[in-house]
Amino acid sequence: MMLKTILVALALLPRFHEDREAVGKVVQENAVAAAVAKVTKDPDEAAFLLAWGDAETHYSLRIHEGRCFKWECDRGRARGPWQAHRNSMTLADWDKMQGVENVDAQARHALKMARWALRECRTRGDARILGAFRLLGARGCNGVLPGEGERLASFKRVRGML
Repeated sequence: MMLKTILVALALLPRFHEDREAVGKVVQENAVAAAVAKVTKDPDEAAFLLAWGDAETHYSLRIHEGRCFKWECDRGRARGPWQAHRNSMTLADWDKMQGVENVDAQARHALKMARWALRECRTRGDARILGAFRLLGARGCNGVLPGEGERLASFKRVRGML
């Protein structure tokens, strides 16, 4: 994938309110864009990852660094921009699910989960994307996920740029 295009698409997503003047935000955005460009194989995958991270954390630098408030990050059970859960991860892999320096591992894990969700929901078009967001939100392919319309709109907006 084209790094510059992904970086532009990421930069056009609304910034988390805490990050508007944050030191390190540009470094984080460059790292996220480079990781997404490195791990994805097509524009749909890249758009899905960008939209998913935006919906989960708005790429909050604080959350990415692992400094979640007690009510965030699924009450401490999730990490990183894509809110990975430990499940069967080794402790070493789990440790890499936070910190901007580990964004490549986080993007690889997010892509693995996204590919699984996109495969599981055997529909096409918008229904496939919505189903994957729903499945990743623990609603199954057909359950309603709060904010799913915004997730789909974000996917379409980013996909249109890639």
